Amino acid sequence: MDVCEEFTRRGIEISSAVKLELKVLQPICQLDRGVIMFRYFREADHAALYKKFRHPTPDQLITHIVNYITQQISVPLGVAVDVGCGAGQSTLVLAPHFTSILGVDPSDAAIQEARGSNPPRNVQFRVGSAESLDVKPGSVHLVTASQACHWFNLPRFYRETERVLAPGGVLAMYGYLLPRPLLGDIQLGHIVDKYYNTTLGDYVLDGSKKVYLNNYRDQEFNSVPFIGEPLVRDESVSADYQATVADLVGYVNSWSACQNYRRQHGDVNTANILTHFQDEIMQTIGASGAPEDTSITIQYKYFLLMGRKPLGLH
Repeated sequence: MDVCEEFTRRGIEISSAVKLELKVLQPICQLDRGVIMFRYFREADHAALYKKFRHPTPDQLITHIVNYITQQISVPLGVAVDVGCGAGQSTLVLAPHFTSILGVDPSDAAIQEARGSNPPRNVQFRVGSAESLDVKPGSVHLVTASQACHWFNLPRFYRETERVLAPGGVLAMYGYLLPRPLLGDIQLGHIVDKYYNTTLGDYVLDGSKKVYLNNYRDQEFNSVPFIGEPLVRDESVSADYQATVADLVGYVNSWSACQNYRRQHGDVNTANILTHFQDEIMQTIGASGAPEDTSITIQYKYFLLMGRKPLGLH
């Protein structure tokens, strides 16, 4: 049975154009695995991958940020701006803590994904850039950037953050390390590391290395002119997520390195890499079922940098 027949067996209608693409992928797609792998290439774009396979910010990390802000600003907290918000996972978690939240991203596709999440009434999403925020001066209690500021023009972003923050307002930049998947006592992080550093190593962008490998320890993330003192660094937050092997493959597909590889070498070669990654995970844990039915735990360790606009600075 080929992949197209497998779609038919499962009651999934596909167009003639999609059938043609499936025929192209057939040589590297085998039955159930082919259906699973093809799904990764039918997402609308990178924004859809982010929405589907990237986890929301842990509540514990947001609590750390809010506690830091309220050392100098009384509740209720006013406006928060989440810059580089992507599909909105890092924006929505702010909703219980602020009267108004704005998520900003330069990608129209990402903003459309975010708006499709049925955000609460105090959350809005807008296309825009980190370096030019459509926000009134001195009106914001928090500017945050989740797994994003390594793509910014940081000097311009810092100037814009200084402009929009109220005195005592906080800049919070955070991210996470490469995930540590596991099944019981079987650790799988070394496989993730191999595909990031070796298999796709030549396609990893410098910005990605700053977050995954250096964890924002570079001086450019730790010297913010208007703050004038060392930023507070917090590495205490980690989170475990229950997922499947297929979810892990989807996350790897969302890497900028994987997208960079795809642009240069096409879908078929990228599918081949993802298939080998999936097979290595399945073989290591001794799983014989379908990857989308094979449960694993994925652990993320977060790092957080925070600094405050001085009360006397307007």
